[in-house]
Amino acid sequence: MSETALRTDADFEAFYERHWLYVYRLCYTYMCSEADAEDCAEDVFVKVLNGTFSFKDETHERKWLTVTAINLCKDRLKSYAHRNVDSLDREDMPEIAAPEPEDDLSEVREAVLELPPKLKDVIWLYYFNGYSTDEIATMLDRPPSTVRNQMRDARNLLKERLKTDFGSE
Repeated sequence: MSETALRTDADFEAFYERHWLYVYRLCYTYMCSEADAEDCAEDVFVKVLNGTFSFKDETHERKWLTVTAINLCKDRLKSYAHRNVDSLDREDMPEIAAPEPEDDLSEVREAVLELPPKLKDVIWLYYFNGYSTDEIATMLDRPPSTVRNQMRDARNLLKERLKTDFGSE
């Protein structure tokens, strides 16, 4: 299996076009702000541009981008500057939605986004990105059994929340 490196501007541009929307949407799930998500996504691609990375294949690219984007967003959320922004009264700010595909899963997505971060990570990566629990465990540096337990806990929370939202018993 040959490795691919981003040696030319054309290589990077193709890489960027292939992954921009994916990285942006992932960042949006953490940042809940269009501008912050865009900033984080750009920072992920700056890391690629400034580094000398070689990827085995497109799957390796996506895994690296996923871990890098999640870590960058979590670091940004922990930062002092972001905590100060959170202290503003967000009720006065207009709500901006991330671009979504044509399907109408907005209530499900909203419920997933409201999960605690550790549970949101595993659900998002499993259902929205198609990774297996073993792959998620490797990416997040957690034991596979922990990932499976977090999946169970997240599903239970989602089941309760969505049952309430849809009025079923």
